[in-house]
Amino acid sequence: MANTNSGRNNSNSLISYHGHLPQVAAQNVDYDRRPAVAPPASCQSQNPIHILRLPEVLARIGLCRASIYDHMTRGLFPKQIIIGSRAVGWLEHEVDAWFALRMSARKQPPS
Repeated sequence: MANTNSGRNNSNSLISYHGHLPQVAAQNVDYDRRPAVAPPASCQSQNPIHILRLPEVLARIGLCRASIYDHMTRGLFPKQIIIGSRAVGWLEHEVDAWFALRMSARKQPPS
């Protein structure tokens, strides 16, 4: 049986790094001693603000994801808020107000 590697190392599946990685200085941050910051006045009301993530909005509204984003671009649905580098949400009271408006706009049966 002939050697098909022609002298090459047969460990192709594992790649190792033989260089030196830079050392990162540890920052001494005491997170327990951060200064206390009062929440904004809007957060101190009796009704706390709730943020809904997309699955919750989909379940409440009954529209698909594409329809919600389409409604947003046309100004027919509340805009999302950015809550992280890769996370967005909707304010619960805005979604509820949108839903209430849609419910009140439906045709009432004649009396």
